[in-house]
Amino acid sequence: MPEAIIGNSKMLAAVRNNGEIFRLFWPHIEYAQHLGHFWPGIRLAATGGESFTKWFHLNIWESSQRYLENTNVLETTLSSISHCIKVLQRDFVLPDRDILARFYEIINNGDKCEKVSFLLYCNFEIAESLLYDSAYFEPVNNSLVFYRRNIYLATTGAGYPLAGYHLGRRGTGSDPYQDASKGLLWGNSDNIRESSGSLAWDLGELQPGESKTFSLYLAAGHGKDEVMEHLAVAATKPGNEWLDDTVSYWQGWLGPRQQPCGDYAGYPTYKRSLLSIKLLTSKETGATIAAPEFDPYYLASGGYGYCWPRDSVYIAAAMDEAGYHDLAGQFYRFASSVQEKDGSWLQRYFTDGHAAPTWGKQIDQAGSVLWGYRHHYGLTRDGDFLERMWPSLATGANYLSGNLEENGLPSPSYDLWEDLHAQATYSAASVYAGLRAASEMAAIKSRLEEMERWGQAAARVREGILKHQWSPHYNRFVRGVNRRTDRGSFEDALRRDNHAFSGTDATGLYENFWVGEDGRADAALLGLAFPFAVLDPLDERMQVTVRSLEELLWNHHVGGLHRYEWDGYRDSNPWLLTTLWLAIYHCMTGNNERARSLYEWAYKQGNQHQLLPEQADKNHGGPAWVMPLSWSHAMFVLAHLALQGQLSIIQKGDVQF
Repeated sequence: MPEAIIGNSKMLAAVRNNGEIFRLFWPHIEYAQHLGHFWPGIRLAATGGESFTKWFHLNIWESSQRYLENTNVLETTLSSISHCIKVLQRDFVLPDRDILARFYEIINNGDKCEKVSFLLYCNFEIAESLLYDSAYFEPVNNSLVFYRRNIYLATTGAGYPLAGYHLGRRGTGSDPYQDASKGLLWGNSDNIRESSGSLAWDLGELQPGESKTFSLYLAAGHGKDEVMEHLAVAATKPGNEWLDDTVSYWQGWLGPRQQPCGDYAGYPTYKRSLLSIKLLTSKETGATIAAPEFDPYYLASGGYGYCWPRDSVYIAAAMDEAGYHDLAGQFYRFASSVQEKDGSWLQRYFTDGHAAPTWGKQIDQAGSVLWGYRHHYGLTRDGDFLERMWPSLATGANYLSGNLEENGLPSPSYDLWEDLHAQATYSAASVYAGLRAASEMAAIKSRLEEMERWGQAAARVREGILKHQWSPHYNRFVRGVNRRTDRGSFEDALRRDNHAFSGTDATGLYENFWVGEDGRADAALLGLAFPFAVLDPLDERMQVTVRSLEELLWNHHVGGLHRYEWDGYRDSNPWLLTTLWLAIYHCMTGNNERARSLYEWAYKQGNQHQLLPEQADKNHGGPAWVMPLSWSHAMFVLAHLALQGQLSIIQKGDVQF
């Protein structure tokens, strides 16, 4: 997992805790990943014996790291174990140019003069492929240019004269890494297939107590002219000015919205959440990915570098509540543009709007988006937004109302956690809220027939939830009813005289099996109160359900709320977003003391940069699995605002409720 991320909402880079950049996504924040290696280092002239390049990614340096305050600029401090040399590395992406910049300050803390060279070794897997690439040295600006079809990556340095270059094929005798490690480059100016390259610059003598600065630039573009233009622009200013400009940009972006919310110890995490969500949201479309992709082969998951409409509604709601209405509105415009003709939404999308790999529709996605439309309008009163979203909202509401079963509940689909195919309670709550939102929006537009029709459908869903998904046996709401299962579980249910039935698929060729209620406690039941308002949070049925969730799902070793009983995903750790969800619920009931303790637990699970993971390690606490997860950050923003009394969703008299 990344220790940190940098970017500009079009280019996204993942960075290790030693400062090594190990993933680079462009021109979308989730696709394609181009990086093989991008390894800088310095070489100190030997006073006796052989000298080797001190590559910064090797464990010959002690490192520490921080974000510059209120920015997405990452500073890594590297201290040589064997020499009195310290290096400050500031990594950032220019806000309005697809240029990754690395600004270095090299400091001699020793008592003798050092002769210093700066070296770079790099290779790429352009468009996630080792095929059809080529590379060459461009003497006009002393850059290495790597390209495959219409993807070009060009890198150069600034501040000191070029001392050498070399291009070869990785893993062969022409690969420059070994020779660059010895400070030797041979001047080969081109290569095809699996290209690797190296550049060197002569920084001259570094006197005791002296420091020198040096800049690296990596530009991305769709052709040679574009990347050459980027590098020409980079050359118009010294690296420290680009650094100052980027710091000012991020502090300006964050500044106007941060002031009222600083009363809690988690305030730095609140600000980091806003900054991280910005990086994980497409500049061009407003679609937010769940996390920087790390599992493209689906070895341990279904991948995370995609936009889920459902997750993104929570993210958009958080940004709306924090005052970033432009970002939220952009997502909703994206959502309306990718909606299916029948009014539904797919499970997930690439940020450019193309369909992503999926394992089935989830009806709660549609309910969530319609709720989100209403929430955004309620905060902005943007009439143009209402008019623009109306066709999408109407189509979505008709889809939802047309997919209700005889029991009043939505048709079976995968649930919030995507591993239960049933009439899930959370899904029903989402559909209720979506239909109610559509009815309210129709009333605003004086579309009385739609208002009545969708309002009646919402009431029918709510009645179905209260009648069929409340369990007298468990004395709480259950995860869902009418769950699809295998033949063995079906026959076992019949033997135990439990409700079970069978049917066929749409073709009539294959038999499907269903059993009655899924009685497992599920943190998603919190959705009945927040945000979907099926029940008042103080309703006795809601209160006993939440007490049951805390009893059955709380991790008594390290804290945190698990997703649901017998959850087997990734070692069954507690999740941050479920714990923060619970905190918001307690804010709604006035139990701020409990809410604050949950909120404090959540921010303590972040890493040194306040990036929040999906899960906390169930044995030791701290980050586990995906990091940063945009949904975790969104729930943190919502919980922070709730504790401040500034979350409009749960305030009395809000237009939504």
